[in-house]
Parts: sequence; structure tokens; C-alpha cells
Amino acid sequence: MGKRVNKRELAEIFGVSERSFTEYQKDTSFPIAKAGGRGQSNEYDTQDVHEWLMERAVNGARRESSRERLERIKGDREELALAKDLEELVPAALVRARLEPVVLAIRSELLGGNAKLKTEIDTLYDVDLEIELLNEHSRSILQQLAGIGQESGAGNSPVPDEVSAPGEDHNH
Repeated sequence: MGKRVNKRELAEIFGVSERSFTEYQKDTSFPIAKAGGRGQSNEYDTQDVHEWLMERAVNGARRESSRERLERIKGDREELALAKDLEELVPAALVRARLEPVVLAIRSELLGGNAKLKTEIDTLYDVDLEIELLNEHSRSILQQLAGIGQESGAGNSPVPDEVSAPGEDHNH
């Protein structure tokens, strides 16, 4: 148990304004040792108030009011609009439009380059490499890349489960 004090003394002890303590009292969890009657001030236990302030600091301040939330949302919108104006943000559709051709080009090169790679390996090592071995490896890489950032089993992978090499029939 701490010292019993009034609001003015409480403000001096904790270095917080009396007005702030008046606001804190609106939170039903704020500890009031003795509620003052009409014309009398409340009494507060300094230890209880200290613990309440620590809990508040650790677990976050009171929930924001509807008005505070609205103001925060308006502020967030303004910040986003400014970031967009400064070209610090790019709309997702624009990013997708710019990245899709790059992804398709990489996919085509990865799969289409296998014929050239086969020829080089065959020539260099005097072998007749099975092209399907290279195609299977490329498909495996594409499947792994398609899974990056996707939840497993989400079914929204940007690359289909079966990836065919150029000129290869999907139906086998």
C-alpha cells in the first residue's frame, strides 16, 4: 500500500497533469482509493496508481475513441496520398502490370533455354542428355518460386501446378 493523496499531489508525484488524471479516471480500471463525495476530492493510493500506469505503458494506452480513430484514419489517408504524390507508393495494379512481363520472360527463358543447354552439354561431354531431365528441373524451380509468399494449400499460386516447356503438350 502506498501513500494516499489527492489529484494535485498525484500529478506532482508522477509528473503527469491533473487533466490527464481526470481523463484516466474515465477508464473504469483506474484505481481510486476513496471516491470523494460532493465537493470533496478523490483519494488515490500511489502504489495502485503506479501499477496502473505501468500496466497501461506495457499493454498500451486506453482504447481510442471513435473520434480519435476517425482522426487517425484521416491522417493515415493523408499520409498515403502524400506518399503516392511523391511517388513513394506505387499502386499494386501498376506493379503487377510491370512485373508480369518480366516473370513471363524469365519463365520462357528458363524453359526455352533447356534445348540450348542440352546441345551445349551434349557437345561438351559427348552425351545424349534427355531434354525432359532439364525440363523437369526447370519446372521444379518454377514451382518453388511460385510458392514464395503463398500459404501452403491456398490454391492461389500464380504458376499452375503443371508447367510445360515450350512446345510441350499439357495433356501429355
